[in-house]
Amino acid sequence: MSAMANFPLRLPAELKDAAAKQADASGVSMNQFIATALAARVGATAEAERYFAARARRAVKGQARDILKRAGKGNPPRKGDELS
Repeated sequence: MSAMANFPLRLPAELKDAAAKQADASGVSMNQFIATALAARVGATAEAERYFAARARRAVKGQARDILKRAGKGNPPRKGDELS
């Protein structure tokens, strides 16, 4: 088991109340609910960093500019493409 640490946390009352309701509905303590939510966020960020780093390693320098130069050629805007 890894070492545990304490961290004082200040939350807006509305966020704390919403989290408390979700924790209660899930049958876990607020502490476990927040720790799980934080772990999911940290894990997602780390996974995204690994994904984009792998994509960057496969990139061919200058290829994006070539693709952008061709963008839209032979493919004029159609009805419904307008920005709203």
